[in-house]
Amino acid sequence: MKTRALLACLGLLALASDARAADKPLTIAIYAPNAPFDSGTERFAFINRLAQQVTSAAGVPAVGKAFARFSDLEAAIKSKQVDFAVIDGVYLAQKGVPYQVLATATTGGETSPKWALFSSTASRVDELQGKRLSIANAGPRDAEFASNALFDGEVQIAKFFASKAGAPDLAAAIAAVNLKKADAVFAPEAQGKGLKKLFEVRDRVPNPAFCEVGSGLASDLVAKVKAAVLAHGAAGPGLDGWKASSAEPYRALAGRMGSRVRRPVMVEPEVVRIEDQDVLVPPAMEPGLPELKTLYWQPTQ
Repeated sequence: MKTRALLACLGLLALASDARAADKPLTIAIYAPNAPFDSGTERFAFINRLAQQVTSAAGVPAVGKAFARFSDLEAAIKSKQVDFAVIDGVYLAQKGVPYQVLATATTGGETSPKWALFSSTASRVDELQGKRLSIANAGPRDAEFASNALFDGEVQIAKFFASKAGAPDLAAAIAAVNLKKADAVFAPEAQGKGLKKLFEVRDRVPNPAFCEVGSGLASDLVAKVKAAVLAHGAAGPGLDGWKASSAEPYRALAGRMGSRVRRPVMVEPEVVRIEDQDVLVPPAMEPGLPELKTLYWQPTQ
């Protein structure tokens, strides 16, 4: 009888716990310093609109939360305070894509915009040697991202630039160049208005991803939230929509962050045959005089 009573109490506690979990709203976070927002206020407004979309379309209460540092986001995920997150594409690649990617944000309908190097003073890349590079602080491998993924391994920023001016987000990094506090910045082409474009980055950089970061979420809940996000067309500046995606674009970017090894191409020499007669028998030499008439000046009368 005591055992049955204990089991009944445990069952009631489990049901009460499930009820409390069902009443608790989902937390949808954003950490996207390289997203095209002009301010932290715009970023916070965006995630709140997305949370409202999930609440209305999926029928699941949701709240938005913005993070300015990746360490704070990681701590919140570790302590199970975040269920879904809009995560910066550069940071996600730097971390090796540890979360399930459900969708990728779009800008102008594209999930991976073109990037370029911009400057307010220089007109060529070599003029930037010894100058200051402005870059958004996205993660622990920002230098590798700039040197290998953006410069394609041709320039190591720690050696080429005098300093790397870190900024809290892309808007602040671009503003530093406009205010002459830095000399160059990497940014999506649409964000470099008013600056000189020095060269285009060969490979594109994916936009932020919508990821499932919480553990133990029901599959039907994840499906509802994903459908609600894909149906969301963001009003206002910044990101303007979503497309279904996977981890592949971010894994590809992670692969481009590795150091480059340049090896010379080995070419098989072509064999040229020389006949014995050509070496042993000297060719016939015939004397001849050059045409010298054109070298003389003929005086006029």
